[in-house]
Amino acid sequence: MTFATPELLLVLPLFGALFVWRRRRHPPAQPSLIVNDLVVLAASSHRSWRLRLGRLPDVLRVLSVVALVVAVARPQRGIAVTLLPEEGIDIVLALDMSGSMSQPTGSARGNPTRLEAARTVIDAFVGSLQGNRVGLVIFQSRSLVMSPLTLDHDALRNTVKTVQPGLLPDGTAIGLGLAEALNLLRASDARSRVVVLLTDGQNNAGEIQPLQAGQLAKTLGIRVYTVGFVSQRGGGDVDEATLRRIATESGGTYHDAATQDELAKAYAAISTLERSHIGERRFTSYEEYAPWLMGAALGLLVVETTLRGTWLRRYA
Repeated sequence: MTFATPELLLVLPLFGALFVWRRRRHPPAQPSLIVNDLVVLAASSHRSWRLRLGRLPDVLRVLSVVALVVAVARPQRGIAVTLLPEEGIDIVLALDMSGSMSQPTGSARGNPTRLEAARTVIDAFVGSLQGNRVGLVIFQSRSLVMSPLTLDHDALRNTVKTVQPGLLPDGTAIGLGLAEALNLLRASDARSRVVVLLTDGQNNAGEIQPLQAGQLAKTLGIRVYTVGFVSQRGGGDVDEATLRRIATESGGTYHDAATQDELAKAYAAISTLERSHIGERRFTSYEEYAPWLMGAALGLLVVETTLRGTWLRRYA
């Protein structure tokens, strides 16, 4: 059981302290009895039920006040939970499709190309985003939206598996790709808006520079996670400084990878970081106990008033 406004329970110790202070300041009168007959005195030593229950009205009043305070604090028990993930995270994947992505990830035979590795990792990444809208943008010398924000992950994954270079003139327009992804998220009212941008090169095309797009992301409050698919030689062909700056200034992080396994770890880290930002939104239906306690408090007050006016009436 939880309380909607638990801070109101602090009234209870204050009420208890006030009650004790009042009892000490105004103690109940002790009736005196003058008798000259020992038989009458002996009979009076057997207290009647009326005397025994003389404090009952005071007890009932205390209980009614306690019930009233607890009722105002709104005790409740959750009985149903509804997840609304479509209002959680909107993610756009920006994927570099330039010719260099067709290079193998390593020197050994059988290694997948960078594009093949990216497809496999992105497919698994999208599969882990159940309930969140995902979009896809590819870029070479220009950018192209391959999927708007959608909850149809199967369709998006099929697009990722089949997309090929050559739909656009070759080049690496990182700024344009990021700007296109931001445009998909501009009208989103999700609590968290994210771009995950993967590239293996440096910006060499497009009229929008990467840092300009990064500033736009910061202005729009959209986090950008950047991933540099570096070569085995140390990543000299990737502008890591720019990618790192875009990520840092927008509230995201930069990751690099040289193999498919490293790329998978990078996307897994991004997923963990983003979920730590957003948490899980829950709308819970509650069973409220306040009406029952209000009724109990009212009933106790009625009983107390009735007793004070009838059976346990006090005479001055």
